[in-house]
Amino acid sequence: MRIIQTTDYQEMSRTAALLILNLLLENPQAVIGLATGHTPSGLYREWVLARYSLGIAMNGLHFCHLDEYLGMDSQNPESMAAILRQQLFQPLGINADRVHYMPAADPDPEQACQVYEKLIQELGGLDLQILGIGQNGHIAFNEPGTSFNQHTHITPLSVSTRKANARYFASGETPEQAMTMGPSSIMGAKRILLLASGSNKANAVQNMLEGPLDENCPASLLRFHPHATLVLDREAAAKLSPVTLHPADYNQPAPLSVYKHSEKFFNSPQRILVCAPHPDDASISCGGTLARLKEEGHELLFVSMTTGHRADIPDTSREERIVLRQREAEKEAACFDSQALGLELDFYERSYCPSSADVTRIRSVLSSFKPALVFSASAEDRHPAHRMSALLLKEALQQHVQALGTTIQLWAYEGPWFLFARDDFNTVVELDDRHLQLKLAGIQAHRSQIERKRYDQAAEALSRFRAITTPESRLSSFGSEVQNLGETIEVFQRFELRPRLAT
Repeated sequence: MRIIQTTDYQEMSRTAALLILNLLLENPQAVIGLATGHTPSGLYREWVLARYSLGIAMNGLHFCHLDEYLGMDSQNPESMAAILRQQLFQPLGINADRVHYMPAADPDPEQACQVYEKLIQELGGLDLQILGIGQNGHIAFNEPGTSFNQHTHITPLSVSTRKANARYFASGETPEQAMTMGPSSIMGAKRILLLASGSNKANAVQNMLEGPLDENCPASLLRFHPHATLVLDREAAAKLSPVTLHPADYNQPAPLSVYKHSEKFFNSPQRILVCAPHPDDASISCGGTLARLKEEGHELLFVSMTTGHRADIPDTSREERIVLRQREAEKEAACFDSQALGLELDFYERSYCPSSADVTRIRSVLSSFKPALVFSASAEDRHPAHRMSALLLKEALQQHVQALGTTIQLWAYEGPWFLFARDDFNTVVELDDRHLQLKLAGIQAHRSQIERKRYDQAAEALSRFRAITTPESRLSSFGSEVQNLGETIEVFQRFELRPRLAT
């Protein structure tokens, strides 16, 4: 998550408005989800001012409504829809057909929730969702305990939320239920802009950014969105650690290391956890290095984060594909005299939406196996299963090292679906032919995938490509005399995960 700290509420509002205006210049046809409440009202005021001072056209936009009190008609003056009309739609001159209110007064609210989800998809999905955060960590009206996999739904409101919103009602009584976009719906937006202001939000912001992924803090899910930005003022940021606010100052890249043939990884036998998003990813991406580690006497455990049943294997059922791919994973592990474990994480069955149960399952493996080194896909990998596997693993690892007060190496790998940029990898491992052959044997154990695509050829080609180009492009200047890395190598992004210091 990108974090922008501002001095006060006014600067926060102005900064958020500039981010939105930049998006509108890029995409004048954007679909924008809107939140209500005190926090975004300053943003909407700045948005209106900028629209008239800069003359940016708004007639191509679509607007969707984040949440509404159940039974509340959009024309009711106490509705959240009325607030949006007053603060944004009327000042901007937005036509009514460009606004899509939450159908909270529909006589069949459950069906209306599904219709609203379908409407958003027909619009092409949300290009941007604007959010605030509640004092208890809620986003929209998703109270603590809401499943991250929930879509638009009906929900009871907590006492704290009703109390906070009572000022908007003449009676002083807030409705007890609401219709709201769910966490999964929110995560479906291409970008998220979250605002937080005031000292009363400091605890919620800290729990969101520095606490565990937890359904009891719905906002913690936002850390897993690939394009989420938090704009907050100084008071809301008061409890955040310097590491969170200024990660670049603390997370300096590890120095470049080259593991030559003669160089050992460790001086004594260690346990190595090899995590693969799909059953066949490990050998494809790091099989040669695993061969060297096994040769050095270390214990390997292969872990598949998902079943991989979505692979195209003709004339097979879902259950048959699960069994087949697990057997192939066991054959791959046997090539390295190792064991294979299938975690079957829930996110794979939930449109890549994570859960705290996923983290707990990974932590269980970490606690029992106690690895010194963990291999993972990269969090920058655009494949959704690869990216989510990497994020969940890093979440579990951070909790693990925090609990034990220990340090663990994390090596992120590349593969045919994702390549590191020139300066992004900091670890180079030389391979002999025997290491390459074991790597290929591990890949070829996944016969169902080799028959679909020759990933063994792609992986070998990548290892040879890296061996040819890395000496000149990464280890020295272009055109100069370069060291010979042999015919094949693998490259990694190496991290050292340590416990966070208490603030």
